Amino acid sequence: MTNNIILHGRFGRNPELEYKNGQNGQYAHVAFSIAVDRSYGDGTDWFYCVMNGKRAEVINKWFRKGSQIVVTGRMESYKSRKDPNVTNWVVVVTDFDFCDRQEGQRT
Repeated sequence: MTNNIILHGRFGRNPELEYKNGQNGQYAHVAFSIAVDRSYGDGTDWFYCVMNGKRAEVINKWFRKGSQIVVTGRMESYKSRKDPNVTNWVVVVTDFDFCDRQEGQRT
């Protein structure tokens, strides 16, 4: 069985980068939310995403609120600290791709 998700959406706010301490030293950790429009009817779904490592720094450098992104990853659940009856979901990003046209790029 596999747990894969692919999302194409827009950043709801600027990504938040921080550095954390792990077993092998310090590593970059970025968190962000993306809005994905539904293909039917009205509505938007929001996904909370995280990524670790050097590529997390790339997301922080090149993406801002409103930027388009395609992410690939896996869904993970965790219990809320405030209410153990609530389960939260996060997309752990393993890969991403740029979607917006860069300034100066030809169409």
